[in-house]
Amino acid sequence: MTATASTPSHVLVRDIMSQPVLTVETNETLWDAWQLLFVSGLRHLVVIDRFGQTVGVLSDRNILAEVPATSEHLSSKLVADVMARVPIAVIGPQADPRQAAAVMARATSEAVPVIAEDGRLVGIVTESDLVRWLGD
Repeated sequence: MTATASTPSHVLVRDIMSQPVLTVETNETLWDAWQLLFVSGLRHLVVIDRFGQTVGVLSDRNILAEVPATSEHLSSKLVADVMARVPIAVIGPQADPRQAAAVMARATSEAVPVIAEDGRLVGIVTESDLVRWLGD
C-alpha cells in the first residue's frame, strides 16, 4: 500500500460545491423559475424569502411534476407552492463531502445549499458534484 492510498482525503464541501448559486424568491412564478433553469442549464435553484434568507431548494423535477406543465399553468403557481422545504437541509463549506451526502440522503434531496457561518449562501452541493468528486 502506498502512502497516498492510506492518506485520508482533505477535500471539503467548499472544494466541490457549485457556485455561483442561482436563486429564486418564494413569490416568483414557476414559469419564471423554469425559464431561469432552462437558460442556465442548471437543475436546481436555491429558494430565498423576501429577506434573502435561504428557505428551500427548487429542482426541475419539482416543476415538471406540475401537470399540465404549460406556461399558463406554471405562471399561475408560485415557487413557494412546490419547493422542497421543511426541514431545509443545509451544510457548511468546511464540512466533509460525505456529510453532505448523508444530509442529502436523510432529507431525500438531490441538492443541499451551502451556508457560511454568518448565514450567507455560498454554494450548493448537488448529486452531480458528489459523483464528480467520487470519480476524481
